[in-house]
Amino acid sequence: MASRRKLKKTIQFVCTELITDVYFRLLLNKKIDEKVVETLVLKIIDTSRDFTLRSNRPGGKQNPASVKSYYRSHYKVWNEKTAEIIKEIESI
Repeated sequence: MASRRKLKKTIQFVCTELITDVYFRLLLNKKIDEKVVETLVLKIIDTSRDFTLRSNRPGGKQNPASVKSYYRSHYKVWNEKTAEIIKEIESI
């Protein structure tokens, strides 16, 4: 299993880059509604917090197969959520 610390740092890095991209688009295009940007940034922050907290509790620590399965599903859901946020960013 990869370290939880690296997983949390990766989640934080990607979410920070997404927020930076949203604000960069706002600076380049003044026609974008700031309320849309604000809700999108809050969604990214909530996603970051949620997945960071979920990475702390794998459940079934005694069974390595269970832990491996948990982190695989965690990573899969995180990728789906990130892809969804990226589509929203591209649409603004």
